[in-house]
Amino acid sequence: MIEIHNNKQILNFLNTNGISNLLLEPIKQDGSNRRYFRINNNSKTLLMDSNSTDNNNDVFIQISQYLNKIGLSAPKIIQTDNKNGLFLIEDFGSLTFNEALKNNISEKLLYLNAVQCLSKIHTHELPANIPIYDNKYLLKELDIFIEWFFKEHNIKLAKLALLEWNKAWKKYLKDINKNNTRLVLRDFHADNLFWLPERNDVKKIGLIDFQDALIGHEAYDISSLLEDVRRDVSNDTKELAIKEFIKINKIKNENKFLKNYKILTAQRNAKIVGIFIRLARRDNKMKYLKFVNKAMNIFLTSAKEAKLDDILSWIDHYIPKNKLFLP
Repeated sequence: MIEIHNNKQILNFLNTNGISNLLLEPIKQDGSNRRYFRINNNSKTLLMDSNSTDNNNDVFIQISQYLNKIGLSAPKIIQTDNKNGLFLIEDFGSLTFNEALKNNISEKLLYLNAVQCLSKIHTHELPANIPIYDNKYLLKELDIFIEWFFKEHNIKLAKLALLEWNKAWKKYLKDINKNNTRLVLRDFHADNLFWLPERNDVKKIGLIDFQDALIGHEAYDISSLLEDVRRDVSNDTKELAIKEFIKINKIKNENKFLKNYKILTAQRNAKIVGIFIRLARRDNKMKYLKFVNKAMNIFLTSAKEAKLDDILSWIDHYIPKNKLFLP
């Protein structure tokens, strides 16, 4: 049962809460090092094993409580053993957006509800002590692309190339850095959103994977939702969702918003290229390699649409054309 039988901390935690380990059903994992187990006793409860310091457990608890307080659906925390990174949390079931779409639930219905949910987050006072999504974070994420993409091709960059890369990004991220005023969940996409049709209004959207939340730009999470490397959102749904987002959030300068949306789409997908290569090569999660070329394509397309000419010139100069995409 994936080490459960020999893990004294987990067994003690379960026993303390009156749960038999025989009731646990492992849930398929994503790229994180957290583990989830469904407790099959009709309690709608999950065991979350999150014992790494990288998992930001305190922030997970804080943001979960915040989202529930403002009238959204985040997993309620039932019991905790913070010392050992063990939690009993609310189970939203298995109807993620991807599963809902397989069950013929309308893409437009799902995504418009997600836009309304995201917009509600943006109307509320910010939670306390959450860092700003500034260049410290944005450039560090882009370093992941530099490290792992170039390692994949056995290309070593000179210091000058790295300085040019950072300088170009700082130029294009200037306006975004001036407008970091919204809570950004950072992984707001179809695998992390649940459809809860029995609930009302924005509570129909179940939110998970928000422990890395930062205070960032309003365009970040809507880009994460619509420019999703894991699934193609139809152009009709994209256009409708962006139009609805602009309307609900009363965005006055639509062109400026769309440019920043594309800049953040480029930044995020460059990061994803690096992260997915790292997951494959360092963590032996080879399934992520199949998404690398798509993420690279979204990165380059968005950079062209946003007219990130310095970035595109840098890529032309330092990446041979035949190395842009994995074979």
